[in-house]
Amino acid sequence: MKSLTLLLLSLVLFFNKGAAQMVKFINNQYQAKYRVFFTKKPKEANQWIYRVSGPTDIRKPGEWYIVKNPQLFKQATTLYKVDKIDDADIIVYYVSKRDSAKIITQ
Repeated sequence: MKSLTLLLLSLVLFFNKGAAQMVKFINNQYQAKYRVFFTKKPKEANQWIYRVSGPTDIRKPGEWYIVKNPQLFKQATTLYKVDKIDDADIIVYYVSKRDSAKIITQ
């Protein structure tokens, strides 16, 4: 099931670059589209994410703009942060260089 979710997410990110990579974190896991776990181990991650400073800076999959005002960006993908890797749909490793950003499909 997680492989299917990853594949679908990758396709959404590829074909719908703007809205899919503008993300907002919400407090209700049942209303979130995806549950996210953040790791410091690159080999655990299925997405290497580079954070951009604005929505117009998004150039490719793996780049996220985390919205500061969810009311202005209603189309942003909703995410919920989880504490256990087994509860996650997406496992994120933040990268410091834009060229390192990527979605890993298995």
